[in-house]
Amino acid sequence: MNEIWRQFSSENNGDPTHHYLGQNYIHICRESAAKGDMLAAQVEAGLAKVLSGAKQFQVEYPCHSKTEQRWFELIATPLELGGERFVLISHRNITTRELAKIELTHAEQNTRNLAAIVATMPDAVIAFDLDGHITSWNAAAEKLYGYDRGGMVGQSIEMIYPPDWPRRAQDYIAEIVAGELQHFDVTRQTRSGQLRTIAVTAAPVRSASGNFIGASSVHRDVTEERRAEQRLRSILDNLFAFVGVLEPDGTLVEANRAPLDAAGIDAKDVIGKKFWDCYWWSYAPETQKQIQESCERVRDGDTVRYDIQVQVAGGQLIWIDFQLAPLFDRDGKIVNLIPSGIDVSDRKAMMEALETSHSTFQNLVTGSPFGIYTVDADFRLAHVSDGAQPVFANVRPLIGRDFAEALRVIWPAPFAEEAIGLFRHTLATGEPYHAPATTERRRDSEVTESYDWKLERITMPDGRLVVVCNFYDLSERQRYDEHIRYLMREVNHRSKNLLTVVISMARQTARASPPAEFIDRFSQRLFSLSGSQDLIVQGNWGGVSVRDLVESQLRHLGEEVQANRIRIEGPEMVFTPTAAQGIGMALHELSTNALKYGSLSGTAGTVSIDWDTVEDGKTFRIRWHEHGGPPVAPPQDSGFGRTVIERMAAISVGGKVDLDYAPTGVQWALAAPVGEVVLTGGAELIKSMGES
Repeated sequence: MNEIWRQFSSENNGDPTHHYLGQNYIHICRESAAKGDMLAAQVEAGLAKVLSGAKQFQVEYPCHSKTEQRWFELIATPLELGGERFVLISHRNITTRELAKIELTHAEQNTRNLAAIVATMPDAVIAFDLDGHITSWNAAAEKLYGYDRGGMVGQSIEMIYPPDWPRRAQDYIAEIVAGELQHFDVTRQTRSGQLRTIAVTAAPVRSASGNFIGASSVHRDVTEERRAEQRLRSILDNLFAFVGVLEPDGTLVEANRAPLDAAGIDAKDVIGKKFWDCYWWSYAPETQKQIQESCERVRDGDTVRYDIQVQVAGGQLIWIDFQLAPLFDRDGKIVNLIPSGIDVSDRKAMMEALETSHSTFQNLVTGSPFGIYTVDADFRLAHVSDGAQPVFANVRPLIGRDFAEALRVIWPAPFAEEAIGLFRHTLATGEPYHAPATTERRRDSEVTESYDWKLERITMPDGRLVVVCNFYDLSERQRYDEHIRYLMREVNHRSKNLLTVVISMARQTARASPPAEFIDRFSQRLFSLSGSQDLIVQGNWGGVSVRDLVESQLRHLGEEVQANRIRIEGPEMVFTPTAAQGIGMALHELSTNALKYGSLSGTAGTVSIDWDTVEDGKTFRIRWHEHGGPPVAPPQDSGFGRTVIERMAAISVGGKVDLDYAPTGVQWALAAPVGEVVLTGGAELIKSMGES
């Protein structure tokens, strides 16, 4: 035995000392054969033949270890020594050759599988060499462009280019070879002269040696999709609002012009990034974290809304009323997140953001909406194309099935019986039928589907009459149209409501404000209105916690003032929406005056706010007391703010206001009937809001 045998024996749990030297090889084979080892029996017989005069014996066998697959070839040849006949046995490792055979088999099968996929794909698959000559043209390409395969193979791919197309085939080939996988839209011309918008996905093709020999491309007609997208894009870009579309994972896939122009950036600077990593939020890590957490909440089905600062051109920060909401498909699945924001720091930015957007592009390889099937003279299904298979997914067996029975499985009785009658009429008379767009709810799956379909009677080659049904699935197009109509209604409705409130506020502020102060006062009052509206909306218009309202109206004072110089005390109570709006505006005016002229204008003054019920619970009372500020004197002028403090809050709840400009600090109190202010069952509402 040689050194390789000894090494192999040691490494594979063999005899480590003698390496089987002196063992009877044929005897070992005979014992293994007796235990059913067919290879051992074959080797024993082969060795016997060589000893008896045969020139050679060889056999291949597997010898796998726990960590790798191995194959060997045993070769036995005669050896004459001293007049005796021996057998020289060698074991040759042929693992590399066997693995190559396996890989070749897999490659051949993959090639057959790929050819079948290409032939049946609903999208056009076109391959061409490095000179641009077409080498492959599937059935879908014939249907899309109107040219048959025999006439196109060998022709230049530029046959489908419009005459004035600015780029040549070599331009695309160079990009495809350099970039591996390419996605782009182009305009192409059919045989009839129609211009279509085509979404192209292309990749290079290599030879077995790894050299580039051409390119393969998938062509999909997206003409109608692009037109619809352009219509929606025009709507979005003409809104003075911040609107975007996110994937569920927070990736920004769409943004209208308003936020891009405000920030002085291009779409390429933000599209494809996580929303919280975009320029608008990059001024502070805590803001980015807040946006990221909001995306996570909305992905679970919530809607969030709050005021937040956003970064625009030059690093300037402006306040926006920000909302992030989920977009659901017809099955209730979240397909997108919709961020929107309205600039509340400038009166020209008072429009509502668009809350929904169109669905993302469909997957490149999807089932074709076209389908064809035939019904024979015995009223049984005779042929069903691949495109028609999904319609009959719940009908088994299918071919040879009574057609009337199949329709009753799929559709509800009224429509099924009507369709059966139409098929029988065409079969009997030969009169064709073209149905208008039909929308029905399936009986088997409870899914609503829409189709454009027609019937014709034809004669088969064997003389039999059959009815051919050709149909086109309109379901996706109708869902998209419904989505566009929904977007338009939302824009119209919400814009009207928002503009009504803003115009009213602007007019009242303008009457009592010098031109130089109008913008500042108007913006501050919009903040106040926005804070109250946020709480009302969050409570589903059912009521607002008194404490939440007070805190929201003091938020503009800053965290340090709220934490150290404001004392808030009162039981858990819930305002009605009307009371929340009126009292909220009064609290805003009081806090603004305190900051400008009262106890908060200095460094040591404080404010205490408390509320309760008095007179055996019949009267609600809320009080505002200022302490430690500069001496107070009654104002000489009566502006809009004083009107809100003294009259509007009282009128909104049918109550009475006591206002005292005491030298030690302003004291304001509002008393009103409990039923006009406090929402019945408010404690339960607060509890339910907390649980939600």
